[in-house]
Amino acid sequence: MAVLYERLRATHLGCPVIYVSTGAWNVAPTLSRFLTRNFYPPGPLLLTDWGPTHDRWFRSGRLHKEQSLGRIAAEFPQLKWLLVGDDGQHDEELYGDFLRNHPDNVAAVAIRQLSSSEAVFAGGRSRGEEHERTTRVPWLYAPDGAGLWDQLVAKGLVE
Repeated sequence: MAVLYERLRATHLGCPVIYVSTGAWNVAPTLSRFLTRNFYPPGPLLLTDWGPTHDRWFRSGRLHKEQSLGRIAAEFPQLKWLLVGDDGQHDEELYGDFLRNHPDNVAAVAIRQLSSSEAVFAGGRSRGEEHERTTRVPWLYAPDGAGLWDQLVAKGLVE
């Protein structure tokens, strides 16, 4: 996946990379080291708070991602995004909602398909609904960044 991000940055000079994760802020140093050591491009980490809220024991990672995407759309209304996620949590559904609310701000959605063991740790896989029937925005699926890159090239989104 790191190579995918670097290729994207090389073909779209100056494009921002923003990492939206359900990870808690207390893991930010570890996550930053992981990203750097594995050659992911630098970018802000939008992580969540950890711990109870007034109505639950744990904060909602889904709500955090939803709010973060909404904030990104509000702060950068002129940008067109490539949304990259995986099929392990709620990324497909969240990106579908974002696309419906901001159709002019999404170039494509790229979903990495988790391996069986990764899916166990992620709590399962999403349903993998058919999205391209309801929108002109391409939805790409592959088990790795190389496969996603090939599809981006095939769709003419990168050269």
